[in-house]
Amino acid sequence: MKRFYIISLFLIVSLGAFTQSYTGSIIRVIDGDTFVFQTEEGSLTVRMFGIDAPERDQPYSKESADFMKQYLNKEAIIKSTGVDRYSRTLGVLYIEGKDINMLSIKNGYAWHFKRYSSDQQYAAAEEYARKNKSGLWKLGNHVPPWEWRQLK
Repeated sequence: MKRFYIISLFLIVSLGAFTQSYTGSIIRVIDGDTFVFQTEEGSLTVRMFGIDAPERDQPYSKESADFMKQYLNKEAIIKSTGVDRYSRTLGVLYIEGKDINMLSIKNGYAWHFKRYSSDQQYAAAEEYARKNKSGLWKLGNHVPPWEWRQLK
């Protein structure tokens, strides 16, 4: 019986990793990891889970935001993982079945934000980008955004 409760608890926690899904489209890109998402019910600001893109005053910020702008007004799904301290919806963006958070890392437009995500696929995507000098990894100075914010 104890085993049943442990398995049940594990399943509930696992299934709860994504708390809610939203269908809609990006209507405004704020930066490389934040955007405004329009649904039938209204709009919400989304912070992409598991990634951290360059800050606006940081090298490669414009390119990172431009990468996200290609997805403006396209049908998309957000799988929410919760809300951050700024009341933004945290989530993974899917367009045509593709994990855009993952593509952002793999193409060198963002770092894997290991402080908040232990996703091994995201870690492998960053390693791939580094190895292939994709996107921001072409640059010589690789200061992660979380360090950049502390320097300000």
